[in-house]
Amino acid sequence: DLFRKSGIEDKYELTRLAIRRIRQLVKEKDKRALEDTHEKLPILVLKEIAEGKLKPESLEEESQEKETPPSTEK
Repeated sequence: DLFRKSGIEDKYELTRLAIRRIRQLVKEKDKRALEDTHEKLPILVLKEIAEGKLKPESLEEESQEKETPPSTEK
């Protein structure tokens, strides 16, 4: 069911998506996502995936935006 909702067929790709999201939460210290729950991060992230809140494209877009250095034109 989690595979169907995430749109990912490969269990390893699903694992990579979850790990990237966990790292993102830890790095950003997204307190809003963590304040409302006493669940551990892996459970929280898997619920996000199951609810359709997290897609592979969303994390890829965010990582590309962060990797692209800002333009310093004068």
